[in-house]
Amino acid sequence: MAINRIEFYSEKLQMNTRVNVILPDYPKEKGKILLLLHGLHDDENSWIDQTRLVSYASKTQITIIMPRADRSYYTNRDGDSQYFDYIGEEVLQRCQEWFNLSRNPADIFIAGVSMGGFGALKVGLTHPTQYRQIFALSAVPDINKQWEDKPQREKWFRSLFGSPEQVKNSNNDIAYLISQQNTDAPAIWQLCGVDDPYYQMNINLHEQIEHQGLNHEFIEVPGGHEWDVWDPAIKQVLQCIEQA
Repeated sequence: MAINRIEFYSEKLQMNTRVNVILPDYPKEKGKILLLLHGLHDDENSWIDQTRLVSYASKTQITIIMPRADRSYYTNRDGDSQYFDYIGEEVLQRCQEWFNLSRNPADIFIAGVSMGGFGALKVGLTHPTQYRQIFALSAVPDINKQWEDKPQREKWFRSLFGSPEQVKNSNNDIAYLISQQNTDAPAIWQLCGVDDPYYQMNINLHEQIEHQGLNHEFIEVPGGHEWDVWDPAIKQVLQCIEQA
């Protein structure tokens, strides 16, 4: 595999940022693309550093794009960095241009872990015609529940989301986004450890998706909110993409 570590100026963020791109050594054609998002305490290097992603990817023809999103919750901030637009529009387009990648939505997948699982659901369900499938690993899909459970985040969350009332029926409200989908929505593949502190959130998410009648798979595995869960999970994700 060829690992490209790129620093560039983002128009949406109005600053320099970084993205890692894993490319097949000998691509046979314009293959599939995975936009892979990181969690709250991580960055664009975490999937490479914490898992055997490079080894798993070396057995595929998948291009993997890993952007840096800081602690943004993949959210636009008024008068500040537009992280949602950066992830949902700019970074994928730039990589498609730089590496001559496929622009066919049937070839494009999005995945993320924890905060990145929220981001993958948010981006994928806001732009449902742009992605074939969404992979949510140990996602944190209920911002208002997390806000309620973590009152120490009050000031920070208000800077990101405004207020709990403003979250409702917005693109930060994953339950609302699910309610707006039909059977043409991207398939959703969901995984969570049974000891994960966000396990109940994921059960609720599973039930919401099932109620909406979307194409969906939910996998429960042993373990908590940890890389020991996510390393085998990302291998499964790549296998699902290869077989899609």
